[in-house]
Amino acid sequence: RNKKVGVFGGVGGVVEDKDEVGDNKLVFFEENVKGEEDREKEKGKKGEKKVEEFFKGLKKDVEIVEPFFSSRRTGLPPVWDSQHGTVLLINKPKGWTSFTVCGKLRRLVKVKKVGHAGTLDPMATGLLIVCVGKSTKLVDRYQGMIKGYSGVFRLGEATSTWDADSPVIQREPWEHIKDEDIKKSALSFCGEIWQVPPMFSAIKVGGEKMYDKARRGESIELSPRRISIFQFDIERSLDDRQNLIFRVTCSKGTYIRSLCADFGKALGSCAHLTALRRDSIGQYLADDAWDFQELEEAITKTYL
Repeated sequence: RNKKVGVFGGVGGVVEDKDEVGDNKLVFFEENVKGEEDREKEKGKKGEKKVEEFFKGLKKDVEIVEPFFSSRRTGLPPVWDSQHGTVLLINKPKGWTSFTVCGKLRRLVKVKKVGHAGTLDPMATGLLIVCVGKSTKLVDRYQGMIKGYSGVFRLGEATSTWDADSPVIQREPWEHIKDEDIKKSALSFCGEIWQVPPMFSAIKVGGEKMYDKARRGESIELSPRRISIFQFDIERSLDDRQNLIFRVTCSKGTYIRSLCADFGKALGSCAHLTALRRDSIGQYLADDAWDFQELEEAITKTYL
């Protein structure tokens, strides 16, 4: 009889004949090794396939195609509602709402989907980022960017809207405020702070915007929100010491009207906002933005 080396019950040994132990209990090393090699090859193929699928998916995730970016520097897009849409930098005129800008642009470019990435009050001017067509999906990206503003506070006078769009309803002494007090108070507002939004705002409570409730005379106590002030530079105007000229860099959700009102209180007086310009959103600057009349003329000349 031929002797073969095999495994029986998991222990190596000498077996006289495979018939003595049964085919189902004996596996020869030669066959076992071959089977293991086949299984390893199969595992390798499956592993390679999974890795390939992973990197394919990863490539899709990181491959973000940007829309056409329109500014005074880059000009107008070849097509407004292209595959990835268009994003415009626009200087909002004083007296216009952000919604007015979007409505006028919608009629000009004849595209239904038009939206802005951050409201500016009617009295404010400066940078408004407007998304057209498929780029409206990117609104959240721009809304979350750091904002830069400049403007003027007026000490000793308060209004119901905390800006110059309503009459003065309160007057407080302001002559006692020193330049040192102003600088010290400005530093106390830097960093993470709690801020209560103004009653006249687009914040919705119970499905209705706050300014609609405020116009009816309703008063609702709003909860304070956590915001960040990264830079707050402020100084007196040389022409009128009651006016304070400021520049602020802040996080999403910051109300400059609230900052102004709180600043006046911190100085032992009151204040309201008389002028505001949004200078920047992230890396985008108001100096590169289209003036609306200029944009309208360029669109009419290029496409019509």
